[in-house]
Amino acid sequence: MSVSAATLVLAASMTITLPALATENCSQLPDALQTTPVNHISQNTELLSLDNKLDVYLKPCLAPLTEQNKRAICANGKLVAEQTLRVVARIDQAGLRNPFLANAKVKSYKSALNLLDRINQLRANGTCV
Repeated sequence: MSVSAATLVLAASMTITLPALATENCSQLPDALQTTPVNHISQNTELLSLDNKLDVYLKPCLAPLTEQNKRAICANGKLVAEQTLRVVARIDQAGLRNPFLANAKVKSYKSALNLLDRINQLRANGTCV
């Protein structure tokens, strides 16, 4: 069996883009992100990195509703928002023992609240059942 160079290039490009596609749809946070240790965070870059990772999963859920993403947003939107809020709550709780986190501002908190409101509206108007 011979494999052409074009087939190898296609296979390689697919393996590179598949992980990227996972975050283009509204999908739940991976366990590793949900359980990321937050007590040790002592620098802005660490907090910003975690916030950006959360944002990567929130953005597709906040995208304008289309026929292609409706099912994923309706099925996973509330879960993604709740998972994000749990991580933010852990950061807030860690702020009781970690002075750096005591007044931490996490932008994904507001995005998660907006997502919860959006899902509630979509359910109320019958778009999401």
